[in-house]
Amino acid sequence: MSQTYIDFGYVKENASFERVIAGYNLKMLGTGAQRTILCPFHRERKPSCKIELERRIFHCFGCQAKGNLLEFVARLEGDADDLRAAALKIADLCGIATAAPRETAGASPTGSHRGKGARTAPEKERSDRRRPAGIAAASAKPAGSAPEAAEQAPVRLTNGGFRGVDEPVNPPLTFALKLEAEHPYLAERGVSAELVAEFGLGYCNRGVMAGRICIPIHNERGELVAYAGRWPGEAVPDDQERYKLPKHFEKSRVLFNLHRAARGEHIVLVEGYWSAMRLHAVGVPVAALMGNSASAEQLALLRERGVRFVTLLLDGDDAGRSARERVLPAVADAFFVRAPLLPDGEKPDTLAEAELLKLVEFTP
Repeated sequence: MSQTYIDFGYVKENASFERVIAGYNLKMLGTGAQRTILCPFHRERKPSCKIELERRIFHCFGCQAKGNLLEFVARLEGDADDLRAAALKIADLCGIATAAPRETAGASPTGSHRGKGARTAPEKERSDRRRPAGIAAASAKPAGSAPEAAEQAPVRLTNGGFRGVDEPVNPPLTFALKLEAEHPYLAERGVSAELVAEFGLGYCNRGVMAGRICIPIHNERGELVAYAGRWPGEAVPDDQERYKLPKHFEKSRVLFNLHRAARGEHIVLVEGYWSAMRLHAVGVPVAALMGNSASAEQLALLRERGVRFVTLLLDGDDAGRSARERVLPAVADAFFVRAPLLPDGEKPDTLAEAELLKLVEFTP
């Protein structure tokens, strides 16, 4: 049974945030383009969730939930990753179609003689670069499906927008930031000068990452594709995020430190950058998910390297425990997996070295 075709960009641009709010019986306060509501994602008595009607985005200053209209509805419906169901719900609440009329979408330029669905060699090359390695078969579309540019689902970006169909995924950077290797924050974390040099860490004093400790991110081939900017301290201002990533960077397509990890059948998967650095420093093959979820693309990268055994070592806090239950089945579908529990409140980069090495010890 074929699914309803959805043009996510069309739904997002034509939907009314006001109608969606009303559809969920939420009370919106204020006037103009910016309103507030009681956040539906955590308990509160004073409204702290800001709604920007024209931009169709939200940001709760209480629980830090934020995103676009699609993500707002997906969260309300109980599955933050199911944008398809969210789009259908929005279309229903707003009384709009899920895509522009066929006769106005995807018309060929004057003078073009390509048949329907045909692609030029450069277009095919761009498509091949976009397809994650190792999952080509799963990406294949059935005969008679809509043209690729129209059918491809959008990818959520850190700025709440969508990546264009023909934009390459995480292309190598053509520049390198000038960073100051010495900074009190790095010393406070106990990061040695050798580790700072190996990972290229440093303080950035200009550009979009100004005022942050920057962490270079490389793809599996060792190509620099992004910088993560960490606020240099535990007290993060209300108008800042602890970690900042470039708006078009898709972290679900990359495993941090994978290019440095020694090749073999076993690897340790952790959540964050600092945990990966800590284990790498003691000779353990490790990669970081850069979050608390594991994507199909990330797991495909491990399979391509010949990994068979995975130690899933997520943080010992509530978020890490919850993520462990969610991520473990997906990893277990593809690998032999161990998932030891860290002590409460501990992370791989805070645990005593002897205890840490015992947890990740691997015997085939």
